[in-house]
Amino acid sequence: MLSAIVLAADRSLPQSASSEAVVRTLSALVTAAIEGLVRDVTLACGEESLELRKIADHAGCEIAEAVDPSGAIAAGLASARGDLLLVLRAGYAPQAGFIEEIADMFQRATRPDALRFRTVPDSFLTRLAPGLASVQGLVAKRSVLHAASPDFATLVSRAGAAPTARARLRRVD
Repeated sequence: MLSAIVLAADRSLPQSASSEAVVRTLSALVTAAIEGLVRDVTLACGEESLELRKIADHAGCEIAEAVDPSGAIAAGLASARGDLLLVLRAGYAPQAGFIEEIADMFQRATRPDALRFRTVPDSFLTRLAPGLASVQGLVAKRSVLHAASPDFATLVSRAGAAPTARARLRRVD
């Protein structure tokens, strides 16, 4: 089972994700939780926000707050319970097939240490070369990600040459 971390703040983003983006990303994880794929969810934010605390409380998830966005990822990783982590940026939600693909990953005898989730191709260039679509989600072992990561791009680079999932993430904010 996965521990999910939704990043509401990241050093590489100009501002924190909107409340609507956070809610829509969290709601996309409900089915995965019902299916038994996600065991716990942590909302990582880089600032104290009463609104995000209310959202986390209503969603039944933990909130990991830090003074700045750089500390949000470290706080989120520290509060996750499992050894296999799903890290999603707020504002992105998995498309159909996401649950099945991760379930298949668990059943393989030799599974990769990480799996990347790219966005749905949304430009002419990414339609021609879908591998150029940005990575906005990641499933990885805790040991691969380490505890202190300054931003999401660093998490992705620590995953190394992880395979890309067939299921895509769509923008929901």
